Amino acid sequence: FLSGGFAGMLGWAAAMPFDVPKTNVQASWDSKVVGSYFPELIRIVRERGVLALYTGLIPTIARAFPANAALFLGVEMGKKFFDQYLWA
Repeated sequence: FLSGGFAGMLGWAAAMPFDVPKTNVQASWDSKVVGSYFPELIRIVRERGVLALYTGLIPTIARAFPANAALFLGVEMGKKFFDQYLWA
């Protein structure tokens, strides 16, 4: 349970800098889809600094812990069920 929660938090902490430019490109109505990611990444870093790539990390981590903890708990319980009743 705890391992799943912490894994989800770590995963989002690693993915967040790549997710912020993607979200900006998706939310912009005037940008082309292909070839907009890296210019957006560079623009964010130049205008607001590297820490801007972590915008929204706290709420994302707050959501990631229970969601991933429950996911891992479900996987482990399912594995235990199948091992005990179906594969034995």
